[in-house]
Order: sequence, then structure tokens, then C-alpha cells
Amino acid sequence: MIKKSYIISLVTIISFLGISATWVISKANDSIHELPAIIKKVPNFSMTSHTGTPFNQDSLKNKISILDFIFTSCPGPCPIMSTNMRTLYKQYKLHPNLQFISISVDPEYDTQDVLKLYADANGVNDERWKFLRTDMESVKKLNKEGFMFMSESLPAGHSVKFVLIDEEGNIRQYYNGTDKGSISILRNHINSFLKTFSENV
Repeated sequence: MIKKSYIISLVTIISFLGISATWVISKANDSIHELPAIIKKVPNFSMTSHTGTPFNQDSLKNKISILDFIFTSCPGPCPIMSTNMRTLYKQYKLHPNLQFISISVDPEYDTQDVLKLYADANGVNDERWKFLRTDMESVKKLNKEGFMFMSESLPAGHSVKFVLIDEEGNIRQYYNGTDKGSISILRNHINSFLKTFSENV
């Protein structure tokens, strides 16, 4: 016959484990919604959007930005990345303080006209999502020095990361632009940043 003291001890251990598991889950959920720390500031740059308007580091100010590097003829991850970016673009259509930025890593092919067609194909109908281009050397420099990505094998070897940038032009976090789980975490961070941003305006 099992002793009463043994049963009490067993119940106590199970209860402790349950409380511990709940605490761990709670902390994990909290961390998802915490604002990521500043990684580094986006350096000075100068580009042109698919509509012909200038875009530089000052264009990041006073907006939350989601940025990636793509090229329109990419047969690999770019279509997935653009689909995920398009989903976010549509989901946050009522948030003018959030902008989306896609920089071409193949500016020779991705002319302004090509980027305009690509924007149209992705349902872009306002200024919230911009497709940018500049000369290749500037793209490589921004890739490497600005966002700490490899730049030697562009365009094919471009990063698949989405970059979260705060309203002061600081890089706050990187996410896998092809992974639904990573995009879900990004969405939580976007919500937290938008809430904090609106409270400070």
C-alpha cells in the first residue's frame, strides 16, 4: 500500500512542475511581445523608389519600417518573401505609420519601370510599400556595412531576412522572411512597436 506521505510528496512535485511550466510559458509569451533592443543605426544612403521619388535614411524617421532585399527575376526565395511582405502590407493597411521597403540587389535589370510593374503585381496602390534601387556598389555597401549581410555574391546570394527598423532609424531585429513562424513573431513585434509609437505621438 502506498504511503500517504509518498502521495503527498508526489502531488507536491507535480504541482511544482505545473507551476514551473506555467511560469516558463508565461515568460516565453512575454518575451515575444517585448520590444527588441537596438542593434545598430541604419547608415546614410540614397535611392530612388519605383515611383521615381527619392528615398534615404531620413525617410525612415517617424515610421516603423520592415525592409528586405530582393530582385524581381529571382527564381528562389524572393517570391515567398514578397508574398509574406504583401500579406503584412494588406493586414496593416490602416496603419500609415508602418512602411515596407524592398531594395533591389539587381539594379541593372530592375529598372524603375520593372519595379513599378512588380509593385503593381503585388497590389501596391499607395506609398506604404516602396521598391528601391541604386547602383550596385551602393547596394553592396549598404548590405554589408548597413545591415551586416554578405554582399559578394549578389544578386543570387542575397539575405532572406526581414529587418525591423524603429522610428529613429535603428535596426531592432531580423526575421526569416520565408518562415511563417518567424513572420508571426515579427507581427507581434510590429503590434508592440505601433502601440508604443502611438502612445508617444
